[in-house]
Amino acid sequence: MFNPQSEYEVTYKDISLRAFVDYKDAYVTRPPYQRKNVWSRARKQELLDSLFRRYYVPRIVIREVRLSEQATRREVIDGQQRIITAQMFLENELRLPNSLADVRPDLPGSYFRDLPPEVREFVYEELSYSADIVKGIEDPKNPEHQRIAAEIFWRLQQGVSLNYMERAHARLSSLSRNFIVRHADDIRFDYEAYKAIDDNPNKHPFFTILNHSNDRMGHLSLLTRFLILEEADGPTDLQDLDVEAYIDRYQDDNGIGNFSLDDLPQAKAVLSTLNVGYEVYKNDPMVADGGKLKELRREYFLVSVYLLLRHLRKLYAFGDQEKEHFRRFLIDFYARWQDSNTKDTDILAFSDSRQQDANNVATRHMILRQVFFEYAAAQGHEMKEKDTKRAFDESQRITLYRKYDGLCQECVRENKPRAECLVPWSQFDADHVVPHSKGGTTTLNNAELLCRPHNLKKGAAVVAGS
Repeated sequence: MFNPQSEYEVTYKDISLRAFVDYKDAYVTRPPYQRKNVWSRARKQELLDSLFRRYYVPRIVIREVRLSEQATRREVIDGQQRIITAQMFLENELRLPNSLADVRPDLPGSYFRDLPPEVREFVYEELSYSADIVKGIEDPKNPEHQRIAAEIFWRLQQGVSLNYMERAHARLSSLSRNFIVRHADDIRFDYEAYKAIDDNPNKHPFFTILNHSNDRMGHLSLLTRFLILEEADGPTDLQDLDVEAYIDRYQDDNGIGNFSLDDLPQAKAVLSTLNVGYEVYKNDPMVADGGKLKELRREYFLVSVYLLLRHLRKLYAFGDQEKEHFRRFLIDFYARWQDSNTKDTDILAFSDSRQQDANNVATRHMILRQVFFEYAAAQGHEMKEKDTKRAFDESQRITLYRKYDGLCQECVRENKPRAECLVPWSQFDADHVVPHSKGGTTTLNNAELLCRPHNLKKGAAVVAGS
């Protein structure tokens, strides 16, 4: 007899509506692999109508998650909004619908607290959800158990199609997935307490100024594309399948709750570019009082903006003046781009390259880069290239150490005794007088010897008196 072994077991239980309030902390209504989904008030009231009429309500699916030998949580694989509706009604946050007038005239518009005792008793004692309880995949740190739970969730969503990013979001053991959730999502998940939290202090502020929706994980999709660009060091394929494949590629046996991707060069580069992007726009009048930049809305345009910003930050001095030129340039470009009567060939070519394959991404980048430099030149501003050589070589370091006799020049300027100014060879820093980030060259004429504390204190500032 053909009888494949099941990966889990299912038991059946009726759970009273009251239990979802009395033991609220025991239920995880939004597991880490699910998106935040909100029913309208009308849909919630339709459910209450069905409950009071004793109509059929689909079964909910709950997974038992074991946190320790003594503690478990009930993770809601399917039924998030049905449970939240019950909680809202019993906590007097949701009224009964007017449609119940034919059942009993005092029901419509009533909160739970307003109901007569016999009706409250009916709710407490009679109303329940039938539940399938999934057991045997209870380890929250086991990637295979989490994969199976997510798979059950996907297969129950046949009437609500998940997009590519929502599928990728469920890869809980992917290090790249964890990075984008940490820095681009509105919410987070505490794996130690095993509960969802409706805020995210780690979300990068760049995403707070975009007029680009995160309703279906648009910010997560965008950040993934930025990571792919950094790994490729420029334009490459950024289609939906490429995003999903990138998340899959970083799956790790110890990946659940693991944020080690933050330490990789491509992750640091993305965050650094987003830092500059936020600095460019944080004082724009359009973002005052929590507003959004109307220009930064379409994903393919945002990809091109990121590529240009990355290019300029990497190869050119990019101080406050350049940031303001960049801000004004994008306002000007956007106005031309949105002009339906334009005959400018560069704008038309940009508009015709909307796809996210490598050729279209590269074409948009080339156009936007060229138009930016033309704009800067028209404003009388010359972009100053950085020296491509950033670090001083061994020969330069030896010459510099001998030139200054091993003395930290900032300590000398502070009139410290010679013994306190002396820096051992293994601890000195060859420092750019005019910082490399501001266009300073990696030459002996732009170098001096500093001790490490003074170099760290200086940061990107120009040395006083230089």
